[in-house]
Amino acid sequence: MKRETLKKAMRDSISEILETMFFMPSEYSEEKDISGVINAPDIAVVSARLTYTGRLTGTFFVVVPVPLAEELTGNLLGVNTGVVEQEEIGATVKELLNMVAGKTFSLYDSKSVFELGVPELIEVETVLSGKSDEHRKQVVAVFDTIKNPLGFKITIDDAS
Repeated sequence: MKRETLKKAMRDSISEILETMFFMPSEYSEEKDISGVINAPDIAVVSARLTYTGRLTGTFFVVVPVPLAEELTGNLLGVNTGVVEQEEIGATVKELLNMVAGKTFSLYDSKSVFELGVPELIEVETVLSGKSDEHRKQVVAVFDTIKNPLGFKITIDDAS
């Protein structure tokens, strides 16, 4: 696995999808880590994961602060953020993850087939838990937006 190639594909995918599908300008943050998004004071987050198999096998995660998730949902649905339902917010976060994962793997290796599992909402602690880095490889990207930062993480199983 070429970690830098995967990270570039991930960053390009996130940037493109946030801008084109959610009308949300964003900028990759080299300094920030996903734990900062998770542990931001006084800001609840929505998180989701999906598993993937193919040339690589593992799990793809997203962590989105609730105010940003509301804005993304409103932008995607073309409605005022004040009228979005919790169910719509969860569905938007799962769809964001699905789009980013699909685009990331397509950019990473357009000749291989990757099968994506069904995205599911999870407790945010799940994103930081799991095996240590000696058992899993990971790629993390945090993006700043006009509202809040959001984070993505890919874990890659050793067998990959």
